[in-house]
Amino acid sequence: MKIATNLDGCELGPIRPPSEATSLLLRVSRNCPWNKCAFCAVYKRTRFSKRPTEDLLAEIDLLAQAAQSVRERASSKGTDGEVTTRAVLDLINDPVSTEEERRVALWMSRGGQNVFLQDADSLVRPPGVLVPILERLKERFPTVNRVTTYARSRTLAARSPEQLAMLRAAGLTRIHVGVESGSDAVLEMIKKGCRGEHHIIGCKRAIDAGFEVCCYVMPGLGGKALTSEHARDTAAVLRAIDPHHVRLRTLWVDKGSPLEEMRARGEFEMLEEHEMVQEILEMVLGLKGASGRLVSDHDRNLLMDLEGHLSNDSERLEGLCRRFLDLDPEVRDAYIVARRSGYYLTLDAFLSDPGALSTFAPAARELLEMGGGSLVLGMERGLRFRRI
Repeated sequence: MKIATNLDGCELGPIRPPSEATSLLLRVSRNCPWNKCAFCAVYKRTRFSKRPTEDLLAEIDLLAQAAQSVRERASSKGTDGEVTTRAVLDLINDPVSTEEERRVALWMSRGGQNVFLQDADSLVRPPGVLVPILERLKERFPTVNRVTTYARSRTLAARSPEQLAMLRAAGLTRIHVGVESGSDAVLEMIKKGCRGEHHIIGCKRAIDAGFEVCCYVMPGLGGKALTSEHARDTAAVLRAIDPHHVRLRTLWVDKGSPLEEMRARGEFEMLEEHEMVQEILEMVLGLKGASGRLVSDHDRNLLMDLEGHLSNDSERLEGLCRRFLDLDPEVRDAYIVARRSGYYLTLDAFLSDPGALSTFAPAARELLEMGGGSLVLGMERGLRFRRI
């Protein structure tokens, strides 16, 4: 197998979706071509660039060579080439192993079926560039059955149905789209660079081309001023798209983001946690009858068990939101503190622990006082001064 001599290892981008935790990562482009979203600090102070096609093809070859080496080394351990957990641990701890061998071994031990194309908007590359990359992946890794990527809705809207069909036929299967909000007012405020109509056009075009589409939304992104529009219009846009998955990403104001600066200037006021759950409830109610699933798979979400089919499980999803919202405020705030401190993943786990309330209610009261009646602000100050 021919390997480019000028390729110095494989590149890795900074992020990938939680659902792609077991995927092999291939960095098709660097950073974000838009890079103006107010909530995002990931790519700030970086420049977008397109990796040369020859480097990407050589990188796939390098990873395939690493996979062959992993199989051979696993066979020498008496596993008949099966990449077992024991074989992976031995390989990772072996000082002669390359970084590519370690990455590929871990991926193979998890099935070796999924690949994620990084970074923020791979489809900004034309199909003429992406198709050979997808074909090389299929050639070198016959076990791969899912290839996914991030794409902006405006990028999807700019692609013709024929171009998207070409990518689908070449092996791209799933597209993750950061919808964030369906409200034009919110999208303008956060400088998303699109309107709700672009989300609808781009995502529906991808679905029509045969892609599985995951739409990400951010409860709390409208702040206090635009909370009603955010919940209502996001549900309307998602209903028009009817994606396969709606994934929740609760707003978190990251350090170094433009939104942090907006908040410092008094131009953005955060919602309290229960107000964000109220937004989610309104979205769930607005999505009754949709054919996709609601997914809560990010650690920033307060209710991690808020998952299910938007039609078949709509009453249960609504009930999970209402159960939290109907809690006594003291119990509700205690759970928020416990969840955000990393002690519990679900409300059920918290409520079933007889000592949870007595442990976290005093801390919640203290934090409320520190925040002047705002638990969100109190949590920030408490964590900053290590009071909890």
